[in-house]
Amino acid sequence: MRIISGSAKGMNLKSPHGKKIRPTSEKVKEAFFNIVQDRIKGSWFLDLFSGSGGIGLEALSRGAEKCIFVDKDRNSIQLIRENIQLTGMQEKARVCQGDAGRALLGFSKEEICFDIVYIDPPYKYTKITDILFLLHHGRLLVGGGIIGVERPSRNGTWDYSPFSLQQKKNYGDTELYLLVSRE
Repeated sequence: MRIISGSAKGMNLKSPHGKKIRPTSEKVKEAFFNIVQDRIKGSWFLDLFSGSGGIGLEALSRGAEKCIFVDKDRNSIQLIRENIQLTGMQEKARVCQGDAGRALLGFSKEEICFDIVYIDPPYKYTKITDILFLLHHGRLLVGGGIIGVERPSRNGTWDYSPFSLQQKKNYGDTELYLLVSRE
């Protein structure tokens, strides 16, 4: 795993051990950032189900102002912190250990608003619609904000309302959904 572009371009990140974490492929990561590249600079970025933190660190490397990393696994949190330290981006990063839904409720109480959200849960995770509901009703996404959702291509249909589908791309066993908030 490495940073593709920006201030930390080419930097290798620490990778997870075992099969518990499934890092986003470079192909999917590059596709996502190519689509949102004009909106990264100065943005507030949320990396939900962060795993190793590779997506959020890519956003920071490309000029995001702030990234909040959320994961409930203790080992993932340690890995994220190590990768943040490795890239020297501690000032722009915040790490939250816990359930994604609870984290979103907390951000809503803090009145934090994100420009871009990336959601990459385990492929067996079934509560994406709940996460989208919390993002919408917690007013956690700016008007016209973007949500990237990584899902297995064999997953079938799911409800992404109240957001609009901007794009859907297939990369082998992975589908990348780009949703936008209705302004």
